[in-house]
Amino acid sequence: MSTNVTRVLVCLEEVGAEYEPFGQIPAFQDGDVVLFEQRLTLHFDSAISESRAIARYVLRKYNSADADLLREGNLKEAAMVDVWTEVEAHQYYPAISPVVYECLINPIMRGVPTNQNAVDDALEKLRKVLDVYEARLSKSTTGRNT
Repeated sequence: MSTNVTRVLVCLEEVGAEYEPFGQIPAFQDGDVVLFEQRLTLHFDSAISESRAIARYVLRKYNSADADLLREGNLKEAAMVDVWTEVEAHQYYPAISPVVYECLINPIMRGVPTNQNAVDDALEKLRKVLDVYEARLSKSTTGRNT
């Protein structure tokens, strides 16, 4: 199951929505709304952005006091969700993807040995991203939420 499918399934589970998982590529139909992922050979990141659009749709549709994960009722909080969604898309995901592919997908699914140099390079980038996350989260937990 791809990380893109997992991203959508996590949102569906979080809000308690009923769904029929196929475990393929993110595709979503809700009445006359159809959101799907197209694999474009020239645009690798299309799968990533479309799964995020599906996830946001799910979170908006099932928004409630118990599951207001996009924080759309508060402009400042919604902006922070947007910021950290972008950080995930443009910083975290590119840093973690090579680790996942080299340590899991290539050896297990493709029978290709792990490229340890690629893993080491990606882990260094990931450490820097996680340092930023840690600094931000430590401010949030101490009440300095700015």
